[in-house]
Amino acid sequence: MEPITFTARKHPLPNEVSVDFGLQLVGSLPVHSLTTMPMLPWVVAEVRRLSRQSTRKAPVTKQVRLCVSPSGLRCEPEPGRSQQWDPLIYSSIFECKPQRVHKLIHNSHDPSYFACLIKEDAVHRQSICYVFKADDQTKCSSLL
Repeated sequence: MEPITFTARKHPLPNEVSVDFGLQLVGSLPVHSLTTMPMLPWVVAEVRRLSRQSTRKAPVTKQVRLCVSPSGLRCEPEPGRSQQWDPLIYSSIFECKPQRVHKLIHNSHDPSYFACLIKEDAVHRQSICYVFKADDQTKCSSLL
């Protein structure tokens, strides 16, 4: 009888360089994977419009930490200055490999906003557009 074997998923290397950005997640919207660059400004405008509508009803700030490394991109809720991040309480909003980031867009009229389009599901041809706002507009140019 063959022994039972399994392989564990490797975690990112401990010595891998990672850059963290403190941002505000404005919102996200599922879109078709064939969404083109000329369509993205309208998608971003719709995400911002929906966000403004929801903040009128219940003001919620979504402070997040965007972690960028050669092995992946991860967005997780910012626990706040007084709390320590606990994986049992906080989970990541999304995590993906760099090759799944399909498009990036930077708003030239408002440089503090940017969006990324991530391929989610190849079978259903769906992507998700995440819109972020930086307190410091120079962070956007360093990300892109």
